[in-house]
Amino acid sequence: MYCGTEMMVAWTSVLGLVAAGTVADWRRVRYVAAVVVGAAALVLLARPSLHTPLVSQYKMLSYVLDMPETKVIHHDEGPLGRIDVVEGPAIHHAPGLSLAWMEQIPPHVLLIIDGDAATAVYDAPRREDWAFLDYTTGAAPYCLRRAASVCVVGAGGGSDIALAKYHGAKRVVALEMNGQVISAMEGPLAERGGRIYQAPGVEVIHAEARGFFSATHERFDVIQLPEAGAFGASGAGLYAAQESYLYTVESVSRMLDALTDDGVLCMTQWARTPPRAGLRALDLVAEALRSKGLSPAPRLAMIRSWATVTVLASKSPLRDAQTSALRRFCEARSFDLCYLPSMTGEEANRFHVLDRAYYFEGAEALLSKGREAYLRDYLFEVEAPTDDKPYFQHFFRFKSLPVIREQLGGRFRTSLELGYLMLLASLAQGVAVAAVLILLPLAPFMKDLRRAPSKAATFAYVLLLGVGFMLLEMGFLQKLILYLARPIYSAAVVIAAFLVFAGVGSELSRRWRASARRVASVAALVVVVSGTTLALFLDDWLALTQSLPLWTRMLVAALTIAPPAVAMGHMFPSALRLISSASPALVPWAWGINGFASVVATVSAPLLAMYVGFRFVVFAALGCYFLAGLLARVLPGPKPGAAIGGTSREREGP
Repeated sequence: MYCGTEMMVAWTSVLGLVAAGTVADWRRVRYVAAVVVGAAALVLLARPSLHTPLVSQYKMLSYVLDMPETKVIHHDEGPLGRIDVVEGPAIHHAPGLSLAWMEQIPPHVLLIIDGDAATAVYDAPRREDWAFLDYTTGAAPYCLRRAASVCVVGAGGGSDIALAKYHGAKRVVALEMNGQVISAMEGPLAERGGRIYQAPGVEVIHAEARGFFSATHERFDVIQLPEAGAFGASGAGLYAAQESYLYTVESVSRMLDALTDDGVLCMTQWARTPPRAGLRALDLVAEALRSKGLSPAPRLAMIRSWATVTVLASKSPLRDAQTSALRRFCEARSFDLCYLPSMTGEEANRFHVLDRAYYFEGAEALLSKGREAYLRDYLFEVEAPTDDKPYFQHFFRFKSLPVIREQLGGRFRTSLELGYLMLLASLAQGVAVAAVLILLPLAPFMKDLRRAPSKAATFAYVLLLGVGFMLLEMGFLQKLILYLARPIYSAAVVIAAFLVFAGVGSELSRRWRASARRVASVAALVVVVSGTTLALFLDDWLALTQSLPLWTRMLVAALTIAPPAVAMGHMFPSALRLISSASPALVPWAWGINGFASVVATVSAPLLAMYVGFRFVVFAALGCYFLAGLLARVLPGPKPGAAIGGTSREREGP
């Protein structure tokens, strides 16, 4: 049973108190302080009302609750976040609905995930109640072909399931990775949602899409993907720094394999000006088709409404009858055609008029030989994401900032990605705080430092270890998100495994009879060799076990990390034993510089990955360990005959 984020923080404080108590010298003030902190945590545990969290006023939940007579009717929390179900007479939520729809939409409540991502749960028990969904761009695949079998990625409030059933689908497989959403839709929201999860022919599977498509042999006529990111300006750019392995070339390629011979993949994104997500979605499915050896131009279509852009990818070339049907579909709903095979520029930008036919121009460029030049010169980063750089929502380019500001004037701020800027702010904040809290307290040791030998080699060594350790840890953490489905699982396994196995390595480092220099050098070699092997073959190795249960995959991930982590654990304590015996004045500085480097590297890793990919981050970390292995040979040694701990003595030379 999940006890909530706030309760977990309190319990962590209590565990810290218990840990401190096992080694406490109760005569010292700091241990008394630990008791006080732990006692405060116990008070919080006993008084839940004291730690009720406040929701940011800029989140969707706060915005909705400011409406008259709205209230939360259901709340749940779990490892994947919190959900809130809100009802109220002022709530009207049907993003992207055609302006040609003149009827009312069914009464509904909002299911809000983590205070921001909202989906409507419609009270629509009859088939005709769902007719309004046929006036969204997401209904486009059903005008191209009859769909007997449909896969919905992200069941959510059930709208895409209902859309498939409205168009006569006999079987609908709906994937939902958040068990809290499933529990809500099958429990307290079952009647409010028209029992759509229990509709005939509907199978709701608690699964992550990549794992499902890797394991399934079923083929679908339509695969429907959810929108990426948040709707509206308030959420724009917040997900720029968030990786998504659903929207990558490798992921879409697997989905294409799960289509029938003339099946259709449907991907809908939010429309913003200048275009970003829509063009990236088009390039994404185009690259996935190219990876299958298929020409994308005759197989793609793109349409847009006032709020959404939908890209359609057919496994077989679109026939004239299909393109004619799509034209009629758009004409009846006042949707703009953005791309169709043999489409002319006069057909674009007719209803929701922009100052230029951005989408048509972009599609023509992305599907032509001028793709590389267009991607290089466009205002935003819209190249197809890959598993190595899985940042679908990252569009920002520093070089485009002056142009964006000139073109958009005061509106340019809405084009900035808040998530990316927050990451930059975190880096600046981390550097400043680490300098004050880690390096500044070392100032009293400056006098002794001046007389210490081999300062440069020592500082470079511990700096490289700090950067290398965190870059490697963050690289594996990000890569294993795909394997373990969620960042929270990846973080728990990777951080725990690195700490535990590095601790094992630290303990083992004192037991070798070889010199500390040799231990550090050999450990660096092991890190480089094992890390390189994992960097090159990790994806293939993990793919073999992708369909295993979650707990088994967690164990596999932890054991995969063990070889480099154990070796990494040897290097810092080996160096400390050398330094402490030869130049004790360097020890506090070694700790401080290593800690400072770790803080900076932790925030820098995702920034690097956005531009050069996680594989580069891993190889950069391995480069740090390679250089550290070389520097280990010139670290200051102990005085002749001095013991350096464990069962061995440091000998001169390697």
